[in-house]
Amino acid sequence: MALHLPSTSSLSLPNPAFRSKLNVTAKFKQRSYNTYHTVHLPELNTRLGLNLNLVLSKPSTEDPFTCPPDLTNISKIQVLYLGNSMLERLKTTGKNTRLGILEAAWNAGCGGDKNENVLFRLADGMYDILEHQSSDGNGSGNLDLKVWLLASGTNNLRPKAPFRDSDVASWRLLVEACLRIAPRSKVIACDMFYRNDVPDRIVDESNDMLKEVVGDVNRELVGKGDEERIVWVDGRHRIGKDALVDHVHLDERGYAIWDELLYNIVERELERVEGDESGGGLLECSSGP
Repeated sequence: MALHLPSTSSLSLPNPAFRSKLNVTAKFKQRSYNTYHTVHLPELNTRLGLNLNLVLSKPSTEDPFTCPPDLTNISKIQVLYLGNSMLERLKTTGKNTRLGILEAAWNAGCGGDKNENVLFRLADGMYDILEHQSSDGNGSGNLDLKVWLLASGTNNLRPKAPFRDSDVASWRLLVEACLRIAPRSKVIACDMFYRNDVPDRIVDESNDMLKEVVGDVNRELVGKGDEERIVWVDGRHRIGKDALVDHVHLDERGYAIWDELLYNIVERELERVEGDESGGGLLECSSGP
């Protein structure tokens, strides 16, 4: 059933107005700040040749799944993983997957992040760097964003009620930020998995709200003469709670299944010729074995 969410598009806003909306919605979290400045920014500095005079410090030890920055990969960034610990743990639990070893990818996942915390990291400098350095703009050419892997929202879930309007709006703002940074890119929007501490019904209803946003944004893009650029991937009907190591995080088998669902889409988009109509739209993955 359609949810008839109110249209709150920011795609056509002037850049100052969009940045203002981004800043207002963003919320500071200490770990988000630490991870961005001790892991993500040093990696961007190396990958994009920013020549920032950074004083490197060790990442916080509050989470053993937070890895030190990888300053050895200088490959062009074509895929960006944006979101929470589900993506961050591609460096640890999921390190042997194809997504985990993809050199063209840059991992901007951060454990514990709500949508608003991901927006904070964007507002704290990541958005400006990516926008300026994108090959869609006037950057160095070592950033050619073709695909975003967006996994966010599970930390906004509540056990007694589905998403609030603000949760949906903040997720939509993430999608729109991706498209504004790289207008010709595709956003692979991952659903939220079932959890041991939130009823399945709440997870389903909240996912339906995000899926409605995907359809709304895609219709807006097509209405402007573009193509559908958001791909919705349903993984929760393939990866059950038996693949969780705790209340929410995947084990190695869970990451292997997720990799099967996502990698072929990423690979397809990396190889996609500009204007190819084979991508986009709503992708429903079978709930079979």
